[in-house]
Amino acid sequence: MSAYDVLARAVLALAPAGTLLGEIPDETPLPWRSMRVSVPGVSERSEASPPQAFVVRVSLLISAATDTGALRLAGEATDALEGRRPEVPGWLCGPLLSRGSSQPYTTNVTVQAANKRLVSVPMSFEFAAARLPEE
Repeated sequence: MSAYDVLARAVLALAPAGTLLGEIPDETPLPWRSMRVSVPGVSERSEASPPQAFVVRVSLLISAATDTGALRLAGEATDALEGRRPEVPGWLCGPLLSRGSSQPYTTNVTVQAANKRLVSVPMSFEFAAARLPEE
């Protein structure tokens, strides 16, 4: 499995129930919690040249029918992720650290059941992950 696969699954395991990795399918009822994980580049390499350490970035988009609902879910996500360490065999992971979020904003998507626009809150976290040497 790739570094992305194992690290993304470990972060998703810490996220609140109902969080999906990637796109939200059209038929999914509100609220939505969409997570994206990126391992953008190698920070450190060993002499053998396989990647050894990464800064992993986690983006979470919370969407609900109201500002209050979106903020409540954002608070739950912060409580679930902030300071927690993903657990991955063969890896040493630092704590997830919040890198900010924005105020709720109204999107162009209309929630048909409520006849109102969808409200979203983007959130951002990151953590360091280092592959442990094989014994």
